Amino acid sequence: MQARFILALLAAAFLLAAALRWRRNAKHADPATRTWLLIALIFTAIAAWLQWHTS
Repeated sequence: MQARFILALLAAAFLLAAALRWRRNAKHADPATRTWLLIALIFTAIAAWLQWHTS
């Protein structure tokens, strides 16, 4: 598999982890939820950059 697809899949996994954490904490964002979201954003940005610049 190519790195851009792996990173996109990891971004989705981190976004899912953030959503589950947010739901478990009665819809309140704690530092761990924000961290998962930040990691998902970073992985999304890198995957998007790889998608557009290596095609």
